[in-house]
Amino acid sequence: MTIEDIGRNGIVGAGGAGFPTHIKLTARPEFFIMNAAECEPLLHKDMELLRHHADEILAGMQTAMKLTGAQSGIIGIKEKHDDVIALLSRKIPDNIRIITIGDFYPAGDEVVLVYLTTGRVIQPGELPISAGYLVQNVETLFNIHLNRPVVEKYISIAGAVKNPATIKVPVGTTYGDVLSRFEITTANYKVRAGGLMMGEPAPDLDRVITKRTGALIVLPAEHPVVHTYERYATEHDTDRLAKACCDQCNFCTELCPRYLLGYPVRPETAMRNRMFAREEEPVLHVGNAFCCECNLCTLYACPEGLDPKGATLIEKRLYLQQEEKWEGLPVTPHPMAEYRRVPTKKLMQRLDVLQFKDEGHLQNLVFKPNQVTIPLRQHVGAAAKPVVSGGDRVKKYDLIAEANGTISANVHASIDGEIVSISEEDIIIRI
Repeated sequence: MTIEDIGRNGIVGAGGAGFPTHIKLTARPEFFIMNAAECEPLLHKDMELLRHHADEILAGMQTAMKLTGAQSGIIGIKEKHDDVIALLSRKIPDNIRIITIGDFYPAGDEVVLVYLTTGRVIQPGELPISAGYLVQNVETLFNIHLNRPVVEKYISIAGAVKNPATIKVPVGTTYGDVLSRFEITTANYKVRAGGLMMGEPAPDLDRVITKRTGALIVLPAEHPVVHTYERYATEHDTDRLAKACCDQCNFCTELCPRYLLGYPVRPETAMRNRMFAREEEPVLHVGNAFCCECNLCTLYACPEGLDPKGATLIEKRLYLQQEEKWEGLPVTPHPMAEYRRVPTKKLMQRLDVLQFKDEGHLQNLVFKPNQVTIPLRQHVGAAAKPVVSGGDRVKKYDLIAEANGTISANVHASIDGEIVSISEEDIIIRI
């Protein structure tokens, strides 16, 4: 297999980032890290894939290591997954080792994972490759081994459902079609796609599964997590409540995982800037550009129920519009970093999701949608360019849109059918 094959298959980061894998694998790392941390509450997709497809995933990892020239591999996985660790231990070659990490959030952030598995701190503004590391998600490595176009996605179905599960779904299937196969245990509900902490709300169930979707989490409409996201639906909401309520306790900063690695991220400064800055004269703390958007400050740390993450992202957006640059000394971890990590169970308690079953066994549900809507931007970078026309007949795995630009990815048909619509956003295929 070649990097060109991976590009043709339209493989992207399946952990949610969506960066085109063929571009990432042009790097020349010394160490290759499999990100098996899976730290979002209620998600089980990666562990289920490792339980059922360990050989294929390890083969994908070895292929990626060969293509990049990496001499050593690391599997970063939470120590609580004893059965998966035992399974992998029997199968890994000599050039790959398992390093276990604690059960806390956000252990799956690339910068945090590199530190936990190697002791190295990736400096602000740099990528893991700058220190000789390349990180890939479990499902991405599985897709590399399969060596075929990515037209299906493994996702967790969790929350207020009778039997949570991990399932494989054709790309372009609506959330409504997926959830119709599950018994939802609340009359009125809302859905978050991708995770409680870093996912996005689904305003309706006509949204579709993409290569980046990791989960559909069903929550009662009156759930506190739902209320928090609705309270801060706009920048204006975040700004208004920051001005009125923040008491500068600093908890948001003191528990920030990037701050604890020495990064100049200070959510409490972003909140203070919201209080005193005027729209026409924004005040910025440039270090907030390095926020990883884990949302721990808003959903866990803030005792007032405010939105430090939102305030930090306002500064991050403004920073990208200016030419300011942070120029600090090499950073080192905070002396209390090890003692301020947030255990997953404590986070789940704060989120009020301990009431839901924390499981997601792999189930072989067969989905045969009559129609799929295939987004042309399921990845970081430019939208793919359609190569089909209305009325064309296509088969599953056929190329329907090609990578367009320096950073982009191919898009393929997930079912056999007829092209019935092409727009700037998507292509609709109907049986």
